[in-house]
Amino acid sequence: AALLLGRLLALTSLFAVIPRRSRFLPDRASWQRDWQRTSYHSLFSFIAINKMSVTIHTTAGDLKCEIFCDTCPRTAFNFLSLAADGKYNGTIFHRNIRKFMIQGGDTAHVTGVKSSTWGDEVTFPDEFHPNNLHDRRGRLSMANRGPNTNKSQFFILYDPQPHLNNLHTVFGQVVGGMETLDKMEKLPIWADQPNNNKSRSEQTTPLEPPEITGITIHSNPLADQGVTYPTPTGPPEKK
Repeated sequence: AALLLGRLLALTSLFAVIPRRSRFLPDRASWQRDWQRTSYHSLFSFIAINKMSVTIHTTAGDLKCEIFCDTCPRTAFNFLSLAADGKYNGTIFHRNIRKFMIQGGDTAHVTGVKSSTWGDEVTFPDEFHPNNLHDRRGRLSMANRGPNTNKSQFFILYDPQPHLNNLHTVFGQVVGGMETLDKMEKLPIWADQPNNNKSRSEQTTPLEPPEITGITIHSNPLADQGVTYPTPTGPPEKK
């Protein structure tokens, strides 16, 4: 009896040191939702996103951005690859519409040819995700000429634009440098100048377009995982 009592006391002590679920920890459903969101492709075991994965340096100031590598990995791969290769350096934000967006990143401004990371004039497919919506200021989204015609150009929202959902791929969010975005929105454009002789497409061009001088990559989960997209439409590969 004494031996049995001793074992029961030991077992009670063991359970006493096991902490209860903290009220600060997510429940099982929350873990499953997070896992499903970050397991967008079966190739990825888990991709931890650094909230400041890139800084876009411009002549108007810096924009610190999170890039959604988990929910639109092909688009993120294209953007980060172009950034790492310096393809955005020297490109300008050539279209500025207040309360709407500012657009830039056209490689043709430097090379004379519109490109993606897979080559000149090579397009790649859209990537839509229910978490990635045109629902707030600072969203980064791909410019295109119709379905699946993405290359390098992107735009940054000033205001929510829900009509663009499932038409353009949202791939990031400005998380720092909103004062730079405020400055960009206030830039005078040619439409503000009376009797100008600019074309219709040039009316929304800033008089002094901000230029991308470089992009610093602070975190690239795709590279850390060894994930690449060898072709614009094919599946990813892991090195």
